[in-house]
Amino acid sequence: MSLLPAHHVAALDRSITPTRMSTYLAEAGGDADRARELYLWDRELAVAFLADLAILEVALRNAMSAQLEAKWGPAWYENLDMPLDDRSMTTLSAAWKRVNKPKTAGKLVAQCMFGFWRGLLDKGDYAGKPPRRVRCDYEVLWRGVLDKAFPGGRAQAKADGQRWNREYALAVVTRVNELRNRVAHHEPLVRGFPLSGQAMRMSAHDAHLDTLRLAAMLDRDLHSFLLSRSHVPAMLRSRP
Repeated sequence: MSLLPAHHVAALDRSITPTRMSTYLAEAGGDADRARELYLWDRELAVAFLADLAILEVALRNAMSAQLEAKWGPAWYENLDMPLDDRSMTTLSAAWKRVNKPKTAGKLVAQCMFGFWRGLLDKGDYAGKPPRRVRCDYEVLWRGVLDKAFPGGRAQAKADGQRWNREYALAVVTRVNELRNRVAHHEPLVRGFPLSGQAMRMSAHDAHLDTLRLAAMLDRDLHSFLLSRSHVPAMLRSRP
């Protein structure tokens, strides 16, 4: 029997398409009342994740932009010595257009989405058009620059039994970015979520561990803060 009043059940059923609810019905073994409870729990879990991600995303972009500024100056985004491929430049230009005057570095950093910072940890692609099309090697961004944005990265990689390098940082940030996109677009978490380009799914529990992993890479005190303040573990334990 549903714990919701009948008129609330009706409102919820009108608000959610059968296709969307089918995910929860399947997870609930066809029990409509439990499916609704799972749906509401899923939304509350997403809110808990968003609270953590709001802190993590700002911490990530501030840590990375600080290192870019230290290497290429306050207006690093204008410095032609900094290699940026076409994909990064397109994203950066779009962010620049969204900045209201006066256009400042801080405003630009705030407009650059999670995906932009994740992209700077990739291997880099091409910039320009023939005959001046060149390959941007993002190891130049990584070695001695962006690697410094993750002072706890080496210890975390070692704890995971992996080598500390750009690929490790990219993998962690990519998974957290996918979680961020998942919850921001109100997609279900009840069965976890698929990872792009991989034949596997990540559980909500493992996604939470990744948020803590990224926090530890950035700042051990931030990791301690999230460990003590996150509502995600309590939500995971309260699953209907």
